[in-house]
Amino acid sequence: MGIVVQKYGGSSVADAAGIKRVAQRVVATKEQGHDVVVAVSAMGDTTDELIDLANKVSPDATAHAREFDMLLTSGERQSMALLAMAINDVANERGLAYEARSFTGSQAGLITDAQHGRAKILSITPERIQAALGDGAIAIVAGFQGVSRDTKDITTLGRGGTDTTAVALAVALDADVCEIYTDVDGVFTADPRIVPTARKLSSVAFEEMLELAASGAKVLHLRSVEFARRHSLPIHVRSSFSTLNGTVVKGSIDAVSPHADHQRSGDAGMEAPIVAAIAHDRSQAKITVVNAPDEVGAAAKVFEIIAGVGINVDMVVQDSSAAGTDRTDITFTLPRDDAERAGKVLEQARGELGFERVNTEPRMGKVSLIGAGLRTQPKKIADFFSAIAQAGVNIQMISTSEVRVSVVVGDDEVDRAVQAAAERFSDVEVEKVSYGTDADGDTPEIVGVAHDRGEAKITVAGVTDEPGEAARIFDTLADNGINIDMIVQNVSAEKTRRTDISFTLPRTDVKRARAALTDIQGEVGFADPVADEQIGKLSIVGAGMRTHPGITARFFAALAAEGVLIRMVSTSEIRVSVLVSADDLDRAVRATHKAFGLDSDVEAIVYGGTGR
Repeated sequence: MGIVVQKYGGSSVADAAGIKRVAQRVVATKEQGHDVVVAVSAMGDTTDELIDLANKVSPDATAHAREFDMLLTSGERQSMALLAMAINDVANERGLAYEARSFTGSQAGLITDAQHGRAKILSITPERIQAALGDGAIAIVAGFQGVSRDTKDITTLGRGGTDTTAVALAVALDADVCEIYTDVDGVFTADPRIVPTARKLSSVAFEEMLELAASGAKVLHLRSVEFARRHSLPIHVRSSFSTLNGTVVKGSIDAVSPHADHQRSGDAGMEAPIVAAIAHDRSQAKITVVNAPDEVGAAAKVFEIIAGVGINVDMVVQDSSAAGTDRTDITFTLPRDDAERAGKVLEQARGELGFERVNTEPRMGKVSLIGAGLRTQPKKIADFFSAIAQAGVNIQMISTSEVRVSVVVGDDEVDRAVQAAAERFSDVEVEKVSYGTDADGDTPEIVGVAHDRGEAKITVAGVTDEPGEAARIFDTLADNGINIDMIVQNVSAEKTRRTDISFTLPRTDVKRARAALTDIQGEVGFADPVADEQIGKLSIVGAGMRTHPGITARFFAALAAEGVLIRMVSTSEIRVSVLVSADDLDRAVRATHKAFGLDSDVEAIVYGGTGR
């Protein structure tokens, strides 16, 4: 039989009893005839406790980046040694000739770049792991850590990095599967801590899991899913507290699916993003509902009207209202053939909905960069925007997801934009697509609801709406290593030709982002960046929303019925995300889950409590 790589999170090895339970499971897997490699996290809340201790010793502990990484990796070293001891005891008790050997990340051959706290894996040279397996031993590897190729210092991969350690080892060892053990029985339609009646999914496509992970689902770390998708490695998510089958993450919803056959350039490393294709679509139109009331239920009414006449929408953009106006613009794209009909039904409802007017632009095009790992490699997004700007093409709308970045441009500018992007990413295919042509009606509408409390929103107001301005902003953020999630650039004001650009980012990066933007404020010309850290992100994810009209309307209506105000909207082909007040997030999750009929008749079991 082949190699199985298993990962056990902190909740699985939280105490001595948990470590012994995990040891029993590892030995049982070995007895089935598999070679076994285990990646293990720190026990329970050990990492948080080490961070708290560091902050007590040093007021700005993270400034000591090298020593901070050295400190945090000690938690995983404890776990690996204790688990190895427990496995050896179990083997001895059963009279088995199995031995467990523990290895730090550097001993296991995980070579990274030099970025402390968020290192990327460049390569794995697992000779010592292979030698241990050759001797019939079980290899236990400390997760979350590696060693810099350049400085030879210990590095960490960032919180949740043990998932990435496990997947990377599985790829390097050509394992049959990577099993991620946590404190729930698989991937659920929502966090069972908030929605006890959430249903377990038996399988989920990589793209859907990427969107769920990026939207806050804690069961898998985003980078591990990117890694697995890139190398076509199945992941089995299951609980270490039960013997039930979990959720298998594998397969693609798209014909364009980046995988290991795509060649990475030179020295880019195992986690380098893969750009698989540049796609363009001339079949789109754009509609803007101008000066709509920024109140609970307003967006829901707009999309209920559109859904009522059977029209699918693609990209949706809504930002917070302009200061002091309580008014906002809602912009969306749709198939060109439906634009006139949509404009008419909205105009008929203008008095009821209270907006100023409907602007319809029937000849628009969409250009998309498609690949894996785009969100955690912000330079690729910045390069895409820069290439389009240098071609003199003005970006009118932006939409981002885990597997693509899309921009809307004028129909007469599509060819120039595609050519510029193709020259910048010269080793990828260019393909023509048409939105809404997938007729697979059997695809479920959505697979799940995800939420995230760890983000903040920054708005850069008064940006000149001309080629290159958005690229300059995101180039600056990328140069400072800041990962961007949602991006909203709405239609510019007619009188000023200026626009607002809003984006979300990890809350921990707000200070750095504001400082970076301040450095270019005079050159680019925009108002002081405004940050909002009291937000939560709520997302619905599923391939079925591409072919089922009314998904967005039902989502927004559920939030309106619960009295939840939508503060920002961003969409991809298989995800709709909204920002709401952090205080409203739990209610919003439960209301959305119920609205889409995802509740189960039985309550899910949460064995631990951390979600890892």
